[in-house]
Amino acid sequence: MKLHTLEKAEEKPVSHDMGLKKKLLVPEGVGCIAHISQIVLKPGSTASNHSHKDSSEVFYCVRGSIVFNVNGKPVAISAGSCLIVEPGEEHAIVNVGVESEMVYMMVKA
Repeated sequence: MKLHTLEKAEEKPVSHDMGLKKKLLVPEGVGCIAHISQIVLKPGSTASNHSHKDSSEVFYCVRGSIVFNVNGKPVAISAGSCLIVEPGEEHAIVNVGVESEMVYMMVKA
């Protein structure tokens, strides 16, 4: 058994957008999970377009609202919504209207 808390989580920059910071709730892989992170996004925050060859990402919006662009298509999520981006799908965060919080998990394919 392992217990992880946000209070003890290491804060690191997001690899493809160094201006964004995330807390690594589960930093090491557990089974098929590469990591679980939490991020608070300020209004107007963006994350550049990118994809992951061998992993999926699961984004869960805890509060606020976030607009993603997935393969050129806008996808809005709000508190209580979950978005799954599959391996190879291009995705970006294109708009954060109010301060928003999400938890996301990278899963090895």
